[in-house]
Amino acid sequence: MRKYKKIIIIVCLIINCINMSACFSYRDINRVLFVTALMIDVDDMGNPVIYAEAYKGVKGTDPEGTDERILFNGKGKTLFEAIRDMNSTSSFKLNYTQNKVVIFTQKAAEFGLENFIDLLARDQELIVRPYIAIYPGNPEELMKLQITQEKYIGFFITELIQNIGSSPRAVVLTLNDFYNERVSGDKTCVITMVDIPKNSLEPKLQINGGAVIQRDKMVTTLESSDGLGYNFLNDSLSSGILEVTNPLDINKFVTLEIEDSKTKTEISYSDNMVHLKKKIKVKVYFAEAQKSIVLTNETIRKMEAVAEDNIEKACQLLFEKFKSMKIDIFQIKEKFYQKYPKIEIQDIISKTELKVEVDVEIKTAGDDKNFK
Repeated sequence: MRKYKKIIIIVCLIINCINMSACFSYRDINRVLFVTALMIDVDDMGNPVIYAEAYKGVKGTDPEGTDERILFNGKGKTLFEAIRDMNSTSSFKLNYTQNKVVIFTQKAAEFGLENFIDLLARDQELIVRPYIAIYPGNPEELMKLQITQEKYIGFFITELIQNIGSSPRAVVLTLNDFYNERVSGDKTCVITMVDIPKNSLEPKLQINGGAVIQRDKMVTTLESSDGLGYNFLNDSLSSGILEVTNPLDINKFVTLEIEDSKTKTEISYSDNMVHLKKKIKVKVYFAEAQKSIVLTNETIRKMEAVAEDNIEKACQLLFEKFKSMKIDIFQIKEKFYQKYPKIEIQDIISKTELKVEVDVEIKTAGDDKNFK
């Protein structure tokens, strides 16, 4: 009896291996369109309108495809119906395993993302690796945009997001992170906003601040100028640049390149107030001076002090701005309940005091160095 069981198990394993030996044959790939960007809008009745760009999978081409960029759109009472409507206009199967970004229009975000999240999270092909973004303009204008650097919007936005290390003011969020943040703490998060710059020499996209989502609805925006304080307070900054005044000429600037940044959070509760302390430690390299400068211990310490003051002010101004709006974009509620699970506070950000301690270290090759 045991012998027969072993034979049955071996046969089942062989059949399973044969069935799973490959995802696609060459013939299958030639009849598949791979979606690289998915965009969701709503009409005046709140019904979803969906757009997609795709490339045809062809044997021998690179993963990003070299064929013509193909656009689709569909409508329906639900997102599932809109996708089916879009699929009905294609002679090949639309495959979403290569999708790079899910873009919501501002109109859809203000209507409510909860109307679309279930399908995105449930469908096996709509994987959680893509980035998520909000676009404030006309969706057709974006989908028809002819970008010289990269013809696929999905790939371009991915490369744009991955290349923003030089900007500490940019906000980045993946679809998976959004799923987590939308149900934790105060159910508030900030999603990347992309836009078409008006004064650009050629058609392109840029990251332009963030969209503040509270309980699945867009309630306001995070200006790009606020991104510095946001990233420092949320410990989401590891590279970028800082500008400080030249200690030898207050009308000139010095650029510091961030090598590493770490923010530690301490939270306590007393006298019916939440005390939030952020300890920010930043290591930077000297990158550029607009005017000649001698790097001595004194000039280095002056630049460190200015950088520390700039970071602290950026954090405090941002915190007070959103505290006045009673919007917790700093995950205070989540951190507070991790430490005090039995204490419940309504409108927690209004009862929170922020203290920021900043330590900036400028790393140089020696104590004295001349830059001209």
